[in-house]
Amino acid sequence: MPELSMKDIFNQCQKGLQHHNKMLKLIRTMYASMEFDVFWKEFLHLLKFSMVVYKREVAVERTIEFVCKFISSPDVPKPVSQSTDTETTVTDEEGEDNILLNQTIEFLLEYHSATDRAVRFRCCQMINKLLNNLSQNAVIDDELYDRIYNCMLERMRDKVHVVRKHAVLAISRLQDPTDDNCPVIKAYLYLMTRDPNPDVRRAVLGVMAPSTKTLPFILERIRDVNESVRQVAFCVLAEKAHIKCLSIAQRLQILQDGLNDRTAAVKDACSKKVLQTWLRIFGGNILELLKSLDVENSTETCEQVLDTMFKQSQVADLVANFNLLDENYLVTMSELSCESAMYWRALLMYVESLGKDFEEVLENILPNCLMYASYLRKYLEDNKDSDDVEKQLEIEFVLQQLLMLIDSMDLADEAGRKALEKILHDMLVNDQIGCDLVKHILPRLQAIKTTSDALVNYLAETISEIREPITVIEKGLGKDQQRQIDLKIAGIRVKVIQLRDEMDECVQKQEFARAAELKSSISELDAEKSQLFDSAQPQTEEIRNEKNDPATLLKCLTIISEMLKLLPLKTLSPTLQMMLESQILPGIQSEDESVRNEAVTSLALCCHLKQDIVLLYLPLLMQISQVDTEEVRTSALKCLFDLVHMYGINILKDNEKNIDSTVDSTIDIFDDTTIETTTDKQQDEPVNIAAKLIAILSSFLDSESVELRTVAAEGLAKLMLSGRLVSSKILSHLLLLWCNPVTEDDHHLRQCLGAFFPIFSFAARCNQELTEEAFMLTLKTLMNAPTSSPLSDVDLTKVSDILVQLVNTRRLVLHQNTDTSKMDNPGHDNVCIKVCNEVISNPDTFNLKLWTRILNQLDLSSDNESNLKAVAVLCEQMLEVVKDKLCVKSIKKFEESVEELLKKITGVETCHSPGSSVGDKDGGACNIDDVDNLSQTLAETSISPEQPATATKKPRKPRAKSVKTPGPNLLTVPSVQSKSTTKRNAKKAERDQENPITEAAGGKSKVTKNLEPLLLDNNSPVRSSRSSRSALFEVSNSEM
Repeated sequence: MPELSMKDIFNQCQKGLQHHNKMLKLIRTMYASMEFDVFWKEFLHLLKFSMVVYKREVAVERTIEFVCKFISSPDVPKPVSQSTDTETTVTDEEGEDNILLNQTIEFLLEYHSATDRAVRFRCCQMINKLLNNLSQNAVIDDELYDRIYNCMLERMRDKVHVVRKHAVLAISRLQDPTDDNCPVIKAYLYLMTRDPNPDVRRAVLGVMAPSTKTLPFILERIRDVNESVRQVAFCVLAEKAHIKCLSIAQRLQILQDGLNDRTAAVKDACSKKVLQTWLRIFGGNILELLKSLDVENSTETCEQVLDTMFKQSQVADLVANFNLLDENYLVTMSELSCESAMYWRALLMYVESLGKDFEEVLENILPNCLMYASYLRKYLEDNKDSDDVEKQLEIEFVLQQLLMLIDSMDLADEAGRKALEKILHDMLVNDQIGCDLVKHILPRLQAIKTTSDALVNYLAETISEIREPITVIEKGLGKDQQRQIDLKIAGIRVKVIQLRDEMDECVQKQEFARAAELKSSISELDAEKSQLFDSAQPQTEEIRNEKNDPATLLKCLTIISEMLKLLPLKTLSPTLQMMLESQILPGIQSEDESVRNEAVTSLALCCHLKQDIVLLYLPLLMQISQVDTEEVRTSALKCLFDLVHMYGINILKDNEKNIDSTVDSTIDIFDDTTIETTTDKQQDEPVNIAAKLIAILSSFLDSESVELRTVAAEGLAKLMLSGRLVSSKILSHLLLLWCNPVTEDDHHLRQCLGAFFPIFSFAARCNQELTEEAFMLTLKTLMNAPTSSPLSDVDLTKVSDILVQLVNTRRLVLHQNTDTSKMDNPGHDNVCIKVCNEVISNPDTFNLKLWTRILNQLDLSSDNESNLKAVAVLCEQMLEVVKDKLCVKSIKKFEESVEELLKKITGVETCHSPGSSVGDKDGGACNIDDVDNLSQTLAETSISPEQPATATKKPRKPRAKSVKTPGPNLLTVPSVQSKSTTKRNAKKAERDQENPITEAAGGKSKVTKNLEPLLLDNNSPVRSSRSSRSALFEVSNSEM
């Protein structure tokens, strides 16, 4: 085999990784036999060919990999002669210096800032590979460390993201996580939070060492906008962050964000990597994993965790590993805790959800109803005397899980059903059971009671028993009465003694008849004495005492409200009417805030069952929404919106007086607002009442309370979405509220309105017409906002972009599956007319650029010829009054687009520039009378919400204009230019004559130089000629 040259070695290493070992031996031998300077010159010459290629080609990657393996290998032999000028900066584990490695790093650091992005990329890539290939004990000089850091830090600010990415990878081994002031970690943190490219953020996540300083920044990336970055963040947390290094809040945040992520890959990274890693840390014990979380306050997240782990395991293994059950399939009291109760309940529900195929498995872990009722009662008795608050919360959570477990049981057994009903009843009347457990008890009672009426009557009796429990009292005798009884008893005893003595004498005398009489007298006296003894004992009596403490009232009202929410009731029965009068209405007058809040909710639920009582109690709810505490006002406002949504805004047409009195006490911000309703507008009285009602509700949009403002916005949005309310001014108010900086931290409000606007606007054309009316109103309000108002800080450009999209008729839901390219767009047509009129009426406004920008964003109807002609006339008028050069340029651009649309319709080019003329005799394609009629129509049309606004200026004298007349042979009629146009053309010709550089027919000449494959110096950019790229890997003998 002939000996290979270095060029041949470089060519061979490109063909595959399997040749690298052989080529490494050959190049090491060549390196050992050649002088270093000669070897370095030829080696660098061949290396430069790969460094000018930016594309990640396979051959180039193989070459770079081969070169880095050779340079950083610890067994590189020493060359024959070494340059004495090179300092020793990198040494291996044996303390020997690697001159080739030092020289290569010096070369890469010298040219890392080349102009060519390919060279910058390859320099960072090679530094990364060289440093990573070094052994663990390799030592880098401090000076070299600083140079690498400074150079790569500069490359981290490179405009090419691939260069930034490899610069991040290049200094990964230079970071020191034990140093709080490590400059590498500081640079990493900056890039990870600020870099716009996801590849760079992902690279930083992959190489940055977790520490107490960097861990919070890694956790932020699980909410990154890019799904690949989020996925890498979860992988890094699984591999590098121990669960004990995380707080409970951080663990829950990781699980909640990961399991609820909208991307399947991110969900898998959380469930299959993070969860499984944490489970292995606890030895596969799910209960220990639950103990590391907060199951009481994060129930939903823990349920998701259990459900995810159940799906990743076999059912048989899950049942076999659950070893907490006794022979009755009940968890022993010593093992019953929050975690075990949740795991038990979740496992039963999961097996039940699998269907009939696993019924046999379910029977092996499901307890009997009768035994389970006894189990519940025993747990209550064992913990009835607990005074610790934390212990009480734990008991309440365990009871919640045990009550939810009843849903999986078979209630066909009557004895078990009766036992469960008894324990549930006892829990309701038990003073130690709080209101939070009521909503868990009632659904189980509903499963036991077959009909709604039966459950209503049952709960009415239960509420009566809670409110008026039976009390047993003892009534004792007074001292005088007790003394009289004692005297009588003493007298009877004396008589008994005397009669017995006399009876004994009669027996001795054998006077048996007399003895019998005495004996009967003694018996009577003994009976009388017994009666006196009984009368002296305290007497017990059962009485009912009404309890009016806040806890009892709140519990009764909670039962009523939960019952009304749970049962499918259709009318207000007499039993419910009795509850309304005896429990709900007195509760509204309670001094306790929570009692009033629950009473308001119950009252509104009763109003849903019967419209007649709405007329009676709706003014009361309005008054509560204004004068009570914030929590109660919020509940009352929610109830008001629900009732209006259910019955309509004309709900109080028969009760106008109550509305008037309520309006007087309300700050009316809609004095000049007209509320349009879906009812007949000839009926003025219902409309006025509806307007007053909506004015009351919409006044809360400007409330200082965040809760009230959010409820009002959400309620009005629902009313508009359902068609109950039609008002462009309220829609504009909602738009202003959405973009107001004051609501920036109100995430629920922003999310609600952000979802409402596109759904509402794209649902129907009538909704989009309301958005068109709110378009100008919203923008003008923002423009005219004083500097002291938060609205003055709103970005008008972003708001206008959103509004332009909302009024796009082609985006209606009706047109989603149709081709909208040739469809009319009346929404943009109407907005265009309004914006043009605004520009003409206020040509000197500061917001003129915004209006012209909106015009160029509009997508006008391509087939509406009359509208396009009207817009063309308006463009002509705008060009006459607008003086700003940038705005004139934008208007001309918009005018050109309008002319293009007109050309497509008529095949005639219409020019409406100032000074142009319309239709001379030879043209004949445009009638002057038509232009007169069009101008007159535009002038007579007023700007109103019902009609699209048109030109507001008076009709001026029509001018002639040049047109292109279509015919068999399309002839272009030269246009008559105005004086201003002629001057502009003359100036342009002068500029062209003054320009010394002219373009030849064959193109511009270009001076080229014959360069080497790569010229690397500080003064010239790094580039390669076309010939050098063609001979990138096959180097000719002449070049050698």
